Amino acid sequence: MMRLTIIGFGNQAKAWSQNLKDSDFPFRVALQPGSASFDKVIELGMETVEIGSKEFFEDQAYVLLTPDHTHHTFMTDYGQIFQAGTLILYNHGFSLTKNKFQEHYPHLKHVLFAVKAIGSEIRQQYLSKGKFGAVYSLEFISGETIHIEKWMKTMATALGVNLGMFKTTFEHETQADLYSEQGLLCSVIPYTAGEMFRHLVEAGIEPELAYLEVWHEMKLIAIAMVDKGPEGFFDLISPNALVGSEKGFERLITPEYKSNLKSLLTEIQNNKFNEELENTNVEDLRKTIRARWVDSPLMKTFKDMNSKE
Repeated sequence: MMRLTIIGFGNQAKAWSQNLKDSDFPFRVALQPGSASFDKVIELGMETVEIGSKEFFEDQAYVLLTPDHTHHTFMTDYGQIFQAGTLILYNHGFSLTKNKFQEHYPHLKHVLFAVKAIGSEIRQQYLSKGKFGAVYSLEFISGETIHIEKWMKTMATALGVNLGMFKTTFEHETQADLYSEQGLLCSVIPYTAGEMFRHLVEAGIEPELAYLEVWHEMKLIAIAMVDKGPEGFFDLISPNALVGSEKGFERLITPEYKSNLKSLLTEIQNNKFNEELENTNVEDLRKTIRARWVDSPLMKTFKDMNSKE
């Protein structure tokens, strides 16, 4: 079985490593010289290798599990050193779509293998035998790909992927991933919950109750949506919730809202978002957003509720 070198040891890489170890799939973890993670990886009984060392280039398959913005520097430093035919796996399509690595490093086999779950959930779902899926693309590989697909399916099973491996393209995965973040997961959900929490507290509702209703219960509702599907979910909810959902749909999902939602996808597809990303100081933005939330009543209630025994 071909060994996989996992590059990095953040949340995603740690989950991959733990699952592959428990499944007896051959892998090692590659870290930058002097990385503080060497001790952590060794304590977990995993093999390590230093990025850039002679031993680092011995494998035939590598997965980039470092943040997307680091991939360009990594490929600039090491792309030409990898032996011809080496598999480079990407857990998202963004960095290759943006940087055109397949054009700059045509001697490598660039493959998309995107697990559709955050790191903590990859581990949790593996342990609980829950369901999660992955998408893949071999669009930049010419010739026979059956052996690569077979190897990836074996690796996917070792990771715990059991909802299926579905074929896509790097570009489609990039667009869907960015759009889901912008239009729902990292915008509408947290900020709508924050506004609703504020409205409830200002109306005299206890903050603990408001927190349970608009923040904590989101996870339980999301689980029901995923488990039951759209039709089953609306069959499941109470008459109060059903009538309320229709009122909210009519009041909130306005033509203007739909137009704004569609414009987010348009700006991703025409690369306007890439331009905005290039011109944004991400660390400054993160500080601004942290400051928006850190002293908020919702954050205070979250801390109070989660500090309870």
